[in-house]
Amino acid sequence: MEATKGRVLCVDDEPHVVRALQWLLRKDFEVHAATNAADALRLLTQFDFDVVMSDQRMPGITGVEFLRDVRRAAPRAMRILLTGYSDLDAMVRSVNESEVYRFVTKPWNIRELPLLVAEAVEIARQAPAVVPDADVAQEAVDSLAAPVGPGAVSHRPTLVAMRAGESILLIDDDEGVRRSMHDVLGADVRVRHAGNLAEAVHALDDGAVSVVISDVRVGAVDVTRLIRLMKQKHPEVVTVVFSGVKDAQVVMDLINQGQVYRFIPKPFKPGFIRLIVDSALRRHRQLADTPEVRRRFQVQAAGEEAKVSLLRDVERAALAFAGGGAPGAGAFADGGTDAGPGLLGRLSGGFRRLFGA
Repeated sequence: MEATKGRVLCVDDEPHVVRALQWLLRKDFEVHAATNAADALRLLTQFDFDVVMSDQRMPGITGVEFLRDVRRAAPRAMRILLTGYSDLDAMVRSVNESEVYRFVTKPWNIRELPLLVAEAVEIARQAPAVVPDADVAQEAVDSLAAPVGPGAVSHRPTLVAMRAGESILLIDDDEGVRRSMHDVLGADVRVRHAGNLAEAVHALDDGAVSVVISDVRVGAVDVTRLIRLMKQKHPEVVTVVFSGVKDAQVVMDLINQGQVYRFIPKPFKPGFIRLIVDSALRRHRQLADTPEVRRRFQVQAAGEEAKVSLLRDVERAALAFAGGGAPGAGAFADGGTDAGPGLLGRLSGGFRRLFGA
């Protein structure tokens, strides 16, 4: 059979589920199915798949583990995870190990799923594959397993040398996190700091940023919209998110809406952070040097409502800064921007330049 419209592999241990997927997709795609990971991996050696969809909960192996193997064996294939329940650990691992393109919840929408698969097929066929860095991934796993203690900071995996023009933006309102990040990364790594959304927009507009490291929430404000809009307009910027929030839906949204590179639960281990930053810089260079790869990490388009609400929160943060209610040692201080009458105008102009609003 000629896969003129895309070759798709569906994996689920429940036969009626794979039959339903075949029925839904067979009109537009060449669909293969397997009810266990072993059979699916054999099919991967026989066919060049554009898309691999897997259920999360399967006997013997999870969907995350299977898609991690797919990422190594068939890096060209786009990976979609089907899940009927919320499992925070599975969501985090699907970001950090499998780099899934999208999460799809069961029961799926019969109109939206074929469109998502078609989008993924097009990307797989047009965008070059991204081969995983196995050494960095294994080092990261080893670092996570290492005990946390007084000697943890002394273990400093070597970071790649930063190129001219590269910088890291840390978005967090916790001064302790800021100090820890600087201690962990060292003086040779250029890290700018933003303590609120206004400072983050100013920093992003003030100069090119390679990697953004951000908490999910800064103060009482959700940062997902900023990440989503930034990735939509600037896909070469790589985002690492850390948080103490234990909500699987938050992680799911960060993938579907923000294509975050890694999600790090708090408290994080110093050696792991250094490895992740190193890996994120390498990914940024891939995206910067090979623009066609960026399509593999495109986000769901954000509407005007997201832009308007984000701009409103940015302006509130700026007013709080002007009134002395926000940290004064962040991006504004670094950039020399005062809190005078022109602050909102400068931020509004920067917002439009960044996001086209």
